[in-house]
Amino acid sequence: MEQALKRKIDYAILPVVIAMYMLNYLDRNNIAAAKLGSLMEDLNLTGTQYSTAVSILFIGYILMQVPSNLILAKVGHPSIYLPSAMAIWGVLSMWTTFVRGYHSLVFIRFLIGFAEAAFYPGTVFYLSCWYTKYEIAKRSAIFVCGSWISGAFSGLIAYAVLENLDGVFGLAAWRWLFLIEGTMTVSVALMAIVVLPNLPSTTTWLSMEERLLGVVRMIEDVGQQDEDAVAVETEEAAADDAQVVSKSKFASAMAGFMMAITDPKVLLIWVMMFSFAMMGGINTVFPSIVGSLGYSQPKTLLLTTPPWLLCSVTSVWNSFHSDRNGERYLHMVWGPILSMLGFTICLLTTETSYRYFAMLLLLQIYNSWSLGFAWMATTIPRPPVKRAAAVAFVNIGGNIPNVIAPYLFYQGAEPHYYLGFTVCALFGITGLIGATVLRNALQRMNKELARGAVIDGLDGRRGFRFVY
Repeated sequence: MEQALKRKIDYAILPVVIAMYMLNYLDRNNIAAAKLGSLMEDLNLTGTQYSTAVSILFIGYILMQVPSNLILAKVGHPSIYLPSAMAIWGVLSMWTTFVRGYHSLVFIRFLIGFAEAAFYPGTVFYLSCWYTKYEIAKRSAIFVCGSWISGAFSGLIAYAVLENLDGVFGLAAWRWLFLIEGTMTVSVALMAIVVLPNLPSTTTWLSMEERLLGVVRMIEDVGQQDEDAVAVETEEAAADDAQVVSKSKFASAMAGFMMAITDPKVLLIWVMMFSFAMMGGINTVFPSIVGSLGYSQPKTLLLTTPPWLLCSVTSVWNSFHSDRNGERYLHMVWGPILSMLGFTICLLTTETSYRYFAMLLLLQIYNSWSLGFAWMATTIPRPPVKRAAAVAFVNIGGNIPNVIAPYLFYQGAEPHYYLGFTVCALFGITGLIGATVLRNALQRMNKELARGAVIDGLDGRRGFRFVY
């Protein structure tokens, strides 16, 4: 029955959130492809202004992370909340079609970031409400794979639009890029509202037994009943889940946030993910990095595809293998090590074949991205409001580098990009240190749990152990 339930939920959730993340990534980073068109000339942008237009989205994104996830944790209707946010950023992306200068571009990009803030941390929290600690890594990887696939196909879409739609109905090709991708986003958002389930105890198309099983699975995952969990005993109890959660003593949004930021485990994960995100910040400028090889615009766009496709395959394999073996640390560190090798090669040579091989390695940092959030969600399993705040807080750290990266890989630094490649490689070392310290801390806590200790309300006598 449990296997049948998981299959049913997989089919209902994963295809939808993958499609949503593909479009989330397209709408966030299509400005990088637009730069290869006539965006700079049409809006009279300087290099610094372009970098600001890229970065400002993540300012809005960072500001709304924690509030959005706390709202979601209290509202308890992710099937409405997440697609609604998606529809808003899709409309804003469509409006980008009609910007006429630097200031209007920056303003609309800020609003897009504000709306997009709900999606990634909200979805990670959403998945952690459905899947146990030994199931979530592979599902998170499949979900995040949407962004890597998007990275692969964004170059192909941009190539098709920039080559064929320039001047159609009087619009520059880059304007068509925003209009087409924004329209796709709104369409998928409307579909997601209909298809996505809510939480285990409030999904009406599940049977009463399936809803009960969905709740019991999550209780057993931490070895005890969470004070925010709702035992589904009757149809009425299931329908009242959101009200029960809101009455819990853990339901205070501020209390959840304070529990998250004062937990040393959360702070360690923040440092680790911030450092790896500094390496991954190249996603905001990847077309420009590939452009440093000296190929034409069409070839540059096409050459961005293979690194993302390789990343899609390796990240899913890595997370599946991690779940199968119940191990996180070693699976976390090999991707950053490969990326550091790529940055080193880029610093040492501009020879085309070596450089492109290095670009295949650069994106391997993303093998650790979804796995890092899965590790975090199972390291902070309860209460849900604390987990929601922790996911959002860590995701803030993971997006601050997106504000910084465009200034590290600034226009005029090509083809060497000495500053950007050096900073990214150094932060790789910091991230590896953070992952190692976290692993050692969890090992010590597991020894205490094995002796019957209670840590963060998690009772070792009931069998709970951290995964590391």
